[in-house]
Amino acid sequence: MFKTYRNFILIFLVVIATLLFFLKKYNDILEKEEVDILVSKNIEIITNKISNQKKHALSLAILFSKNQNIITLLEQNKPNELKNELNTLLSVISHYTDIKNIQIQVHTKDLKVFIRNWENKDQGLNLKSFRKGLVKVKQTQKPYVSNELGKRLNIKAIAPIFDKNKNYIGSIEVITDYTQLQKELSLLGVSILPLLNSSFLHIAKYHQNNKKLHNFVLISKEYDQKIYDLIFKNPQLLSQEQYYYQIEGKIITSIPIGNIDGKTTGLIVAVFNKNIQKFNYLPKYEYLGEVTTTIDTLIDGNGYQRKEILIK
Repeated sequence: MFKTYRNFILIFLVVIATLLFFLKKYNDILEKEEVDILVSKNIEIITNKISNQKKHALSLAILFSKNQNIITLLEQNKPNELKNELNTLLSVISHYTDIKNIQIQVHTKDLKVFIRNWENKDQGLNLKSFRKGLVKVKQTQKPYVSNELGKRLNIKAIAPIFDKNKNYIGSIEVITDYTQLQKELSLLGVSILPLLNSSFLHIAKYHQNNKKLHNFVLISKEYDQKIYDLIFKNPQLLSQEQYYYQIEGKIITSIPIGNIDGKTTGLIVAVFNKNIQKFNYLPKYEYLGEVTTTIDTLIDGNGYQRKEILIK
């Protein structure tokens, strides 16, 4: 009788242990699916905001390229007067909108600096050797926008300028950084660190004295020190061997920044709390299947899915 009772207890414990084991496995799967969706949605938010920022910059570049005062002053070779005109336009835009962090550069038809609204340096500098976006606009004579590497890594929207006879006489460029993107995402509980690969500092000379982070430099001088310290202590978080990492209750994922040739020049590192989905500003997403990718999905050694996404 005692033996039967003991066997019953053992069987019962085995069944309970088995159920607990599979319950934990099931919960782990559900948790991973929820985190996959959360990361995917936040990446979508970031890329959409960058896309909108690029569209705004391109719209301004096209609008300025049609401005008759700008066209006339470029034709008449009056850089100082053109600089005043640009600053007047920017002042009006800043007064009536929240667009603050933009700069404008005008180029001659042979791709030399005609004028910059923010400084008087480098006037006459030939940009042909390292500004492929400018070369592309001259060749195609069509507007173009990208995360382009020049003396800085930022968003550059370029539009060709034509005279009244439709002859190409130069181009105008609207430049914007990632400051506004950082502010908007911070309201959603997402911190980002835009980074430039240190191997490009011979081109991006404006960033040469910026703070280092392993093989990268920070593009923006405004950043979350706690996030910086977390990544500094855990360099593997920049490796991109996994789609995302979880550490100290936070999720870290990286989106490569690509140049005109499709090569990676830097990263946008996004960091947010694991429980961000509990906040009211984000809807609760229903799991509808495996996380989709923009290019390819790779499986790393730990079974994590890693997205191949490139922002151009």
